[in-house]
Amino acid sequence: MAATPTILGVLVLLFVGLCLSDARSILREQSEALEKLECEPKETWVYIESQLEPQDDLPDKTFYPHVVSVRRCLKECSFCGDAVMGVPDKTCKPDTTEPKHVVVKLYHDVERTRKITLMEHNSCKCM
Repeated sequence: MAATPTILGVLVLLFVGLCLSDARSILREQSEALEKLECEPKETWVYIESQLEPQDDLPDKTFYPHVVSVRRCLKECSFCGDAVMGVPDKTCKPDTTEPKHVVVKLYHDVERTRKITLMEHNSCKCM
């Protein structure tokens, strides 16, 4: 029966070793996932109304589409920091922008369509 505690000890050491190896592997995967979250414009969507000037009368009209696709530097989808430690130290912000022209269709209005200019992010930078 003296062999049983030895076998048990070996099994415990093997299990602990596997757990540590597994933990290191998971930590490495987490770090690699953060590194993939590059600070670059990502495709997203915005409500057109939220991009208008306060004096614009479009919100008082019936129009579509309500949302459009734009490229933006998104803090939530980018990582600026030490990926190994998982510590963000900067924020992904627009570096260069350019206008993007979109068109909305108006209903029951003399004006049938309206061209709207939104800002789209061309490049981002960790700042």
